[in-house]
Amino acid sequence: MATTLAIILQSALLFTPVNQTIQQQVIQKLDTGMLHPRTREWAYPVNRVEVPDDSPCLLWPGIKGKTVKYKVLLATDSLFKKDVITGVEQRWAVYPLHQSLKPGRWYWKYAASEKAGGKWNWSPVYDFIVKKQTQNLSVSPPVTTILEKSKAIHPRLWGMNKGADAFYSNNKQNPEAKIFIAASTKLLGQPLPEEKPTRPRDTTGMTALQRKQMVEFMYHGFGEKVATPIRNLCIAYQLSKDERFIKEAIKRAVHVARMNPESLATRDDFNNGNILEGLAWLYDAGYKFLTAEEKAVLRRTISIRGQRIYEGLPNRFELQMCDNHVWQHILRNFSIAAVAVAGDLPEANEWLTYVYEVWSARFPVLGTTDGGWHEGNGYFRVHYETLIYLPELFGNISGVDYFKQSWMQNLPYYMLYSYPPNSTSTAVGDMHENLKDMVKMQAVFADALSMKMNNSYLNWYVSEIKKSKPEYFKGNDDFQLFRLLNFNPKAVKQIALPSALPKGREFKDIGLAAMHSDLTHAGKELASYLMANPFGAAGHGHAAQNAFTINYKGKKIFGGTGFYSNFSDAHNLLDYRSSRGYNTILADSLGQRIGEDGYGWMPRFMTGEHIQYALGDASNAYGEVTTDFWLGRFKEIGIKADKRSGYGNSGVKLYRRHMLQLDSNYVVLYDELEADKPVKWTTQFHSPFMMNGKNTVNALSQQFDVKTGFASVNAAVYAHTPLQMVVHDKYNYPAKNWKGKTDDEGNIIEFKDQWHAGISTVNPVRVNRFLTIIQLKNKTVEVIKMVNEVNGLYNLQVGVWNIMAELNAANPASLVVKSAIDNVAFSYGAMPVKIQDKVYEHNIKGSSMLIEIKNKTLNRQEVVDSLPDVVNFDAGL
Repeated sequence: MATTLAIILQSALLFTPVNQTIQQQVIQKLDTGMLHPRTREWAYPVNRVEVPDDSPCLLWPGIKGKTVKYKVLLATDSLFKKDVITGVEQRWAVYPLHQSLKPGRWYWKYAASEKAGGKWNWSPVYDFIVKKQTQNLSVSPPVTTILEKSKAIHPRLWGMNKGADAFYSNNKQNPEAKIFIAASTKLLGQPLPEEKPTRPRDTTGMTALQRKQMVEFMYHGFGEKVATPIRNLCIAYQLSKDERFIKEAIKRAVHVARMNPESLATRDDFNNGNILEGLAWLYDAGYKFLTAEEKAVLRRTISIRGQRIYEGLPNRFELQMCDNHVWQHILRNFSIAAVAVAGDLPEANEWLTYVYEVWSARFPVLGTTDGGWHEGNGYFRVHYETLIYLPELFGNISGVDYFKQSWMQNLPYYMLYSYPPNSTSTAVGDMHENLKDMVKMQAVFADALSMKMNNSYLNWYVSEIKKSKPEYFKGNDDFQLFRLLNFNPKAVKQIALPSALPKGREFKDIGLAAMHSDLTHAGKELASYLMANPFGAAGHGHAAQNAFTINYKGKKIFGGTGFYSNFSDAHNLLDYRSSRGYNTILADSLGQRIGEDGYGWMPRFMTGEHIQYALGDASNAYGEVTTDFWLGRFKEIGIKADKRSGYGNSGVKLYRRHMLQLDSNYVVLYDELEADKPVKWTTQFHSPFMMNGKNTVNALSQQFDVKTGFASVNAAVYAHTPLQMVVHDKYNYPAKNWKGKTDDEGNIIEFKDQWHAGISTVNPVRVNRFLTIIQLKNKTVEVIKMVNEVNGLYNLQVGVWNIMAELNAANPASLVVKSAIDNVAFSYGAMPVKIQDKVYEHNIKGSSMLIEIKNKTLNRQEVVDSLPDVVNFDAGL
């Protein structure tokens, strides 16, 4: 214990000088190993940081052990004698304060004891500042209040102990309620479920590991299959008061309760969680109809299945950046069960205490305030049910409207900018390839969210999907209960077109810059995205720092490549998840590390009428794979994370990518690259459409076309050193749909070959710069004209745009872009720009400056590096 605390203290001291100096730098560098470690490694809040609100949550690293207990002490003096707040002993390493603190400096510390009656070892004293007029939107009540409320009579889920009659009467004329009741009638008298695979597969010829994974795959969804009818019958009873439904639910629940918790069908964590929730639903909704014996059977099974989940949570789950399976489904299943049986099962009080405290301290787990989700939109969908139902559940018992939290309020903008209607999504993270068009889960989630949000842009988002995909809003889906709980036939939703919004938006917490030419008509526009993720390549996220996605006319032109065949098979690790599968940089053919330490961040962003701009920094993304989790995944399939696999230490020490979208037809990239040794630099491009390399006279440039069938696309790359290009249509490791994976509509996915271009320096160089100009046109692309080139300073003309880029690494980096017809210019570095006979100088050398004049109104923006909140408030700094 003492050793661990000493290491934590030493780390905090090492970070401190960085924090004192980086704020003064125009170009800032982060030297910390990771910003979001897989498991918390430092305390928060520390070092007199100004906390965002007056009711912060205290977090700290855990001490290994099943019997560990913690406690905290808080005061307004370092001797802990004034305004003292003393926490009770607890098994988990989070402490939400559940009260507003007065402004000023606060001190805190925590202690850990490894066993009952053992010695308490105290941490160093930490401190933070509560600013004046910094107030929480709504301070959540203490857990004692929650436990008292949990003693409410059954049914208590979703506030039914007080609101059952209102739920019944409010939905009496609701057409969806009538359809739901009619559908539930078909369940009456049906055979009880058998324990057999939900999707049988032939495992002949598979390896032992593949066979194990396939068995899990075959029974995936069994818990949902047997539990959902129980839940729906309970809801049908509450909607109709027809006792046939609750009696059928009892028959099914008692049958399922007697299934063996260790069987192949129910032992999986997802299946166990779904069954737990289904039994809890019936226990609560059908309480007055149950016999004493039936109650005992249900309580016993709920206890076994619930405790099985709970014993794997304290002193582990709350410490992890994100245990995906728990946050996706199991936390929701477990929380619903905890509320349903609290007071009836003594252990359930501790369950409820734990989930409420962790929810209060950690939500949203893969974002902070900007509304984004670091793993990308493919796997974001898997969290949607939890993101809808747990705010509702905990809101019922706490009185807090969690939908008014900053992250929730910004979520509609993340959805709109990263996955607009009538278009495709950003192409990053697991399952991104399934989002070629708007999918049903996205549509119905947005619809459900709009019932709690007074957001006219979200209402427009939903209305647009209803126009193009009306079939998505018919039949069953995962948010029916939520709509029934919040049904309001008198509600009038205001709609606003996104044309009133800025064309681009930055989501700094997750490192995403989104740039659009016309969000209102996303199926016809140009959209470009740059990713530089502070969370790193963790969980379902990928090694895609400074990678870009470009969508045109609603289709992906450039983006991540490959298919989600499995979480970590050979195709996944050698291609799909790796940097080799993204539009980013390789050094000596080596990509970025997988893991939390392979991170990026977004130092700068500006959006204007004609020019949008983002700067990503992936300087910390390269190196050996070091995390035990990912090394274990490589070992599991008999592959090493070495240079033959595209991993290893390439020596990259600087990688800053500037990205500009110019009106609706051009994207410009300017890369600043440096390694600690000469390397061959490769800039990559991936597309589902055929690529065709073009002959170039100048050895310092390469270009290729993309054959889409609906647009003309060309990419040209320039450098101050000779370049070579390879274009092909093969993966580093073949993509095979060996699991028979299906899309959102249940169709087997065909894993097709895609196209790839790599443009590399012929010779190794230690420092390099690439300039890339991408044209996307309805008809013919422009010929890029070389105005002049003086020792690496390129002056190019493409259409109405003049681009001047310093590609000689011996000179200071510089990029200037100017329109010949609009009063618009951009400058990075120190070079001034002239518009209407007026010269605009940089106020700060090395800044990025945007000048736009419209109707004699000047829009001038100038930015230098700014840090993400995780650095400003956390990250041990």
